[in-house]
Amino acid sequence: MIENEYRHNRRFREYVDQYCSEHGMTVKEALEDARIRQACRWFTEV
Repeated sequence: MIENEYRHNRRFREYVDQYCSEHGMTVKEALEDARIRQACRWFTEV
């Protein structure tokens, strides 16, 4: 589900990409991170 959100939600994708740049992570690693999962819920509720 979170992978679909990453593919289709531009704002969430931009957030994840920025997070990856700042923390030196891959997208796959970031999508497993608790903070990103929380952000995903926020981006889908808004």
